[in-house]
Amino acid sequence: MNPPHHHHHRPHDEEEAVIDAETREDIALEEEEVSAHALKDTLRTLRTELVACKQQRDENLAGWQRAKADLVNFRRSVEEDRARDLTRARGSVIRSLIPALDSFASAMEAESWKSVETGWREGIERTVQQITKALHELGLERFGRDGEAFDPTLHECVSVAPAHEPSKDHTLAHVLQAGYRVQDEVIRPAKVVVAQYADAPPAGTANP
Repeated sequence: MNPPHHHHHRPHDEEEAVIDAETREDIALEEEEVSAHALKDTLRTLRTELVACKQQRDENLAGWQRAKADLVNFRRSVEEDRARDLTRARGSVIRSLIPALDSFASAMEAESWKSVETGWREGIERTVQQITKALHELGLERFGRDGEAFDPTLHECVSVAPAHEPSKDHTLAHVLQAGYRVQDEVIRPAKVVVAQYADAPPAGTANP
């Protein structure tokens, strides 16, 4: 008896092999599609997180910049307040000393001052110079001299005197009391007599 031959099963085996290959390919494609879909989801999630991180970074940066600006403004405000307080303190000290300076100035500008004993007079003058120098170093400036242009922000007009030349109009004919200022702050305006030029001819002049 001849042994059975199995070659008639080959077509079926080959068919199954083809089916298995197609199944594996389908599975591979499905896995690839699933993997690609998952990758897209992951990328989408990462993009969302990146946008959120950038937004948080921008908010943190803006907050830091605001805090830095606030600190700079605070320091500037403190410095300005300090400078203002220092100026006020200087002004207060200077105001309390101005009457003494006026007294010294009145005494030394009088004709009788020249007859004072030389040693004593020179000693007083040196003392006044030292006081004046110290106040000058604090920023004190004395102003108001005959012939200067009248400035209402610096000078207090007490009276008016006639000027005989147009160039003298609106100038200081006489300074009754000197003014003082510290930098741009006027501690005391100068009391002055202002020259005023009149176009009318002097009295007694005949009209042509």
